[in-house]
Amino acid sequence: MDNLLTVRQAAERLGISPGSVYHWLSQGRLPCVRFSARCVRFRETDLSRLVEQLAHPPHSRYGKVHSK
Repeated sequence: MDNLLTVRQAAERLGISPGSVYHWLSQGRLPCVRFSARCVRFRETDLSRLVEQLAHPPHSRYGKVHSK
């Protein structure tokens, strides 16, 4: 079973503020488990996947940008 993390724990894991967690949540950038309108938790595996994506962003479809 996956561990569920609080907003504060998720913020620490992502290296952002709890306010940013709520902002990302409102933008749909963070998947969550909603127990009520005010109670949300985050799956540890979802956050680990997001951290990995942030550390290794996908390549641009246009290739490398060359500077002059």
